[in-house]
Amino acid sequence: MTGSPYFGLRFSGANGLVLGKITMNLSGGLGIRFDRDRAAQSNVKMDDIRVTGAGSHAVETWNIDGLTINQVIARNVGESGLLLQNSINVKVGLVDGDNVGAGSGYGTLRFANRNGRNANGNYNTNVYIDKVKSRGGGRGIFCVSESGGAVITTVDLADNGNNAVLIENCYNLSIRGGTVNGGGEVRISARSEFANTRDIWITLKVDGTTVRESPCADNSNWTLTGNGARNIC
Repeated sequence: MTGSPYFGLRFSGANGLVLGKITMNLSGGLGIRFDRDRAAQSNVKMDDIRVTGAGSHAVETWNIDGLTINQVIARNVGESGLLLQNSINVKVGLVDGDNVGAGSGYGTLRFANRNGRNANGNYNTNVYIDKVKSRGGGRGIFCVSESGGAVITTVDLADNGNNAVLIENCYNLSIRGGTVNGGGEVRISARSEFANTRDIWITLKVDGTTVRESPCADNSNWTLTGNGARNIC
């Protein structure tokens, strides 16, 4: 697909949907969108999604129970590479972003709007991301607005223009390894309108940027190496 579509692909109420290898070389618009205000979806699978040049997100999901993605490759995208919202039981192989969300609060991978919150309101782990790679752009990884229940196995983040990692009002998130080189800080934060950030486990090698926790999370667990300055609780 080429051009500047409002949505390249748009879905609602999709059950058992399978998307294969998709390449979008766009000059604007949004790549793939699962709607917020229409019927929810379940058991969605995507293989290899490559989006270049979108003005908004490469892939944006809402309201999916059961999502499997092999990889999302985003290049020169205006907002998020992969934006997961109010979705549970998610498995993703690779999210790879280069110049994604520059000058914005978006970035390569974003969890938002209660992503990973189970139907009973708990945040038992149900979102699994194998690897996030991010270069330049805005943020590398952003977990916000009562999202969580997630494990990211490894990261490779460098020279992000905004936070390399920002964890804000996020619950039960584990980053189990990888590297941050330069760019914006690694940060645990919280806004007052939501419950405080809690149950965070971060294992990272951080060089050339800072690590900061403010305000203190409830049950934050850091295992840090590298030369990055630290101001943590």
